[in-house]
Amino acid sequence: MGDPSKFSNLGLFYIFHSALLLMIMAEIFIFFYTYQKSTGTEKINKTDKGTKWMLMINFYMCIYISFYMVGNNIPASFRDLKLPIIVPYFGVVLMLAGIIIRLWAVLTLKRAFTLSVQIAEAQHLITTGIYQNVRNPAYAGSICSLLGTVICLRNVIALFIVFVLSLVCYSTRIYIEEKALIKHFGEEFIDYKKHTYRLLPFIW
Repeated sequence: MGDPSKFSNLGLFYIFHSALLLMIMAEIFIFFYTYQKSTGTEKINKTDKGTKWMLMINFYMCIYISFYMVGNNIPASFRDLKLPIIVPYFGVVLMLAGIIIRLWAVLTLKRAFTLSVQIAEAQHLITTGIYQNVRNPAYAGSICSLLGTVICLRNVIALFIVFVLSLVCYSTRIYIEEKALIKHFGEEFIDYKKHTYRLLPFIW
């Protein structure tokens, strides 16, 4: 994790690790932010089905895989399958963009954002701001940050694994969460779905 030789220059090495630290600190902030809000608040539709822990495990597992696949324990034939040397700069931008998007999405929802799939009885559907065009910007931000991390380390196999793992985990979470939202908000959420994208504007 602390090997500067994995980067084209020392400055990029420190920038990447600073971005990684910010990413982890943002997740810690979100954990305590949502924990404090949930205390004493009545919830309904508790249908998380373990996706809270699935996403947490996926987050740290993807970071681990990103580093593990460039380690000396991996055969050189796999370790040396690298992206172009210029891509880490794009990766850092993606990491920082993901952090900003995720925090923006969480703070926009305020009390409505939770790590578990659970909906407050008096909760209102937020369809403005960052939620105007995308229904799950907080998850999109996480995926951006994780992809940015693995791109910085340049391993092609790790990029494929992180992409597939994140897509499966977040798609599962969104499916379960949107079922709960339809049950709670009914036609209001169904109509909202018709005019928005799941994760990426103009794509999906």
